[in-house]
Amino acid sequence: MAKNLHYLIMLLAVLSCGLAGKVYAEPNDAVLSSEELGIPEPLVFDLVRPLGSPKGELEVNTLITRSSQTGEFAWAPEIEYAFADGYAVEFELPFQNSSLEEYKFGLQGTFGELLKGRMIHGWQALGRYGRQENVYSADILYLNGARISDKWSTLNMLGIRWADFGKREDIVALINNNLFYHFSRNLTLGVEMNNEIHEHKQWRYRLTPQLHYSFSSNKAVQIGGGPARLNNKKSDWLLASRFIYTF
Repeated sequence: MAKNLHYLIMLLAVLSCGLAGKVYAEPNDAVLSSEELGIPEPLVFDLVRPLGSPKGELEVNTLITRSSQTGEFAWAPEIEYAFADGYAVEFELPFQNSSLEEYKFGLQGTFGELLKGRMIHGWQALGRYGRQENVYSADILYLNGARISDKWSTLNMLGIRWADFGKREDIVALINNNLFYHFSRNLTLGVEMNNEIHEHKQWRYRLTPQLHYSFSSNKAVQIGGGPARLNNKKSDWLLASRFIYTF
């Protein structure tokens, strides 16, 4: 089922190229991945800042994840800042229970708009240092958001992860697909599919149906949960939430 949903979201992303004229959505949303097009930001694999963000924007947020099978609890506070128009940085501290697991740094840029303003694209680079394993890793991704209609939008990411700088062959393909429905000015529904494809055809995934509720233009919460298979473990059910405040 997860694979089929992944293909469906990719198909909708392609179809979005020709379905709508330029749309200027005005949702009351603090978690947009594109401010001009009103495309939401994913719950699990979020962006540094919305594509095209103006200089000076600042955001703090915390992602909280819990396994329904093991009870393991993870949380990751982060701060994000747009240091120039369309460019932003972030610093994140992922914890496992009370133990600090990583230092994470992100950099993101915007290429611009496509299809007469119906699409926006950019890039994201992430670097990590794992404190427990003393391992350095990095991601590089292409980002593409499109407005399908006044109610539907999609955001997709494609990239690679060098999971361990000490192992040249440890390369992972990353595919993240999101489909969103703008239910009202304050409420957005969505589904997020994260895929990691390793060598020897190892496939890890996390499927997260989710809702976003904006209390105002600078305060919002995202809640979701769904099946996942990560780190070569058996399938699990992960619950997640993210609390956001922007300045």
